[in-house]
Amino acid sequence: MERKILLEHYRVSFGSDGTPNELGRDGDAIVYEAVDERSREPVALTLVPVESIDPALRERFEEQARAVQRLRHVNIAKVFDFGREGENYVYVSERPLGETLAVWVAQHGPMAADATLRVAEQIVSVFSSASFHKLPYPPIDLSHIFVVPGQTPEGGWPLPELAKGRGLASQRTGRIRLTGCSVT
Repeated sequence: MERKILLEHYRVSFGSDGTPNELGRDGDAIVYEAVDERSREPVALTLVPVESIDPALRERFEEQARAVQRLRHVNIAKVFDFGREGENYVYVSERPLGETLAVWVAQHGPMAADATLRVAEQIVSVFSSASFHKLPYPPIDLSHIFVVPGQTPEGGWPLPELAKGRGLASQRTGRIRLTGCSVT
């Protein structure tokens, strides 16, 4: 990947070895660590090859991506920008702090029932918001759910182990990070 600015404002971050800092992959989509050149804030920049989306579904994909961009919910990472550059769709979103629920479970084992219910409640709230905006429900994927240290907006501590980090109380827990749009 060459070093250039995408969608006029976002530059992919490169490691000391000269390769782009990849955050993950989901099918043909690749998520990179990037920086908003205006604010110097870190963002997640997802490249989705246009050819990976059925031509009959591309217009619908674009509509849904723009709808997600307008979506505002405390448990959904904000989408800052969406567009097309060359042969890729470019999807720029907030980069949540914390670790994915998949990593958390792998390190700590199964969650207690009360913590599971609190995380599930937040996920249901996300689905409700998606439904309101007539968006398809995203699949539940533990690698797309971030456990962010601190209290929930309701004031609870979703995971007992995170209660020790109460200095981060202004942050939210269980925020969903959307890395792309599914078309159904």
